[in-house]
Amino acid sequence: MSETSAGQTWHRVLEEIRKNLSPKLFTTWFSPIKAIKIDGMILTLEVPNEFFLSHLESNYLTPLKEAIHKTIGQRAKIEYQLAVDDYKKPGKNYKSGTTNQTNINKPDQIKNPFVIPGIKKIHIENNLNPAYQFDNFIEGHCNRVARQAAIQVANRPGELFNPLLIYGDTGLGKSHLLQAIGNSANKRNPKLQIMYLTSDRFTNQFIQAIRNNSTNDFAIQFQNLDLLLVDDIQYFSGKAGTQEMFFHLFNQLHQSKKQIVLSSDKAPKDLKEVDDRLISRFKWGGTLELLNPDYETLMAILQAKCDEKDLSLDEGIRETLCHNLKQNIRELEGIIINLKLLSTVNGVKIDNKLVKEVLTSFTNRAHKEVSIEAILSIVSDFFGVPVNSILGKSRTRNVVQARQITMYFSKKYTNKPLAMIGAALGGKDHSTVIYSCEMVETSIKTDQKYEETFHKLEKIIVKTLGVK
Repeated sequence: MSETSAGQTWHRVLEEIRKNLSPKLFTTWFSPIKAIKIDGMILTLEVPNEFFLSHLESNYLTPLKEAIHKTIGQRAKIEYQLAVDDYKKPGKNYKSGTTNQTNINKPDQIKNPFVIPGIKKIHIENNLNPAYQFDNFIEGHCNRVARQAAIQVANRPGELFNPLLIYGDTGLGKSHLLQAIGNSANKRNPKLQIMYLTSDRFTNQFIQAIRNNSTNDFAIQFQNLDLLLVDDIQYFSGKAGTQEMFFHLFNQLHQSKKQIVLSSDKAPKDLKEVDDRLISRFKWGGTLELLNPDYETLMAILQAKCDEKDLSLDEGIRETLCHNLKQNIRELEGIIINLKLLSTVNGVKIDNKLVKEVLTSFTNRAHKEVSIEAILSIVSDFFGVPVNSILGKSRTRNVVQARQITMYFSKKYTNKPLAMIGAALGGKDHSTVIYSCEMVETSIKTDQKYEETFHKLEKIIVKTLGVK
């Protein structure tokens, strides 16, 4: 049959599809398709590229199948022909050397939806901040494993942990590590194609691409990457379209043995409203946690930040800062900057009075010192367990529960070193404190009654001791 009759047939198919889709989806995913020819029960369609084809069949196969069956017949088949803009000759389309013939009832699987032949390798902005290096990332017990793994990935991208996912609370250095990987890899091999971006930036660029009908161009920029670094992937939550795009991108890069590094404020298993397919892929490589820094690591970081800002602080001032912080490195840097600014502008020495003023703007803990003993007393009263029992060696269930929760809240609200917490609670070592905190967190997630009890107790501690 002629091209005209193919066009007429496809027009009737489109009219059926239009009934089941919103105008925006119809325009985005069906308007770009052209009918090339129809031969009996086989309709040949031209689609922009393999990514477009993969997304089409993954998401819109049902309305396409129903429309084809209704218009052509139950035995209908489709042959696809790819057309991609030639960057050397804009506007010129070419046919792929092979065509993908798809039985409507069982579509072929597209292994590499981003592999588009004939596209010239283009330069990509890496978006890296040269200030973030491994040399100025202070290593401690809280981050040693993650930092060493990051160094290995930077030295041998695509060979060891792929993907590498680093997670932890805000301000612990996740972004620093990601960018350090990029900067180190770039220094070792300047020819590597590297891109660092936040998940929000990825989403916003994708939304803009949809608005401009340029999703294909958006996909193309990732085709030749050697190293992709995506920060804060928890913000992919609830964004189905973004997740679908990233799913195909992840598959292509991983199959090509290109390195992917991700960061999140939660472990993969705790990410909400994220497709199980992505969660599964996030677990393929290495998943490492950044813990809150202990007192000694915080002190080392504080000294490094002071040296960086050319600021000299007395030992007593440094101790006060470390004991009053929330163990947030980003917050620590902000405090140092504010101290230097106020000292310089007002021409005053940095003393305890000035430190308290600055701390007040960051935390209310400067007003009231929270002690381990105060928390212990509240927990003892709440559970009806004598203080001596909590400090002793009893392994009775209610005593162990009270002891572990005391350690947890002491770590959260006093910022004392783990060793000091353990010593204050019956001469336990820091590993016992770590284990106790982990047990509390696990129980909160798995035992609803325990969770309710925990939050009730925490409200009493917050109200009684005046903490947040």
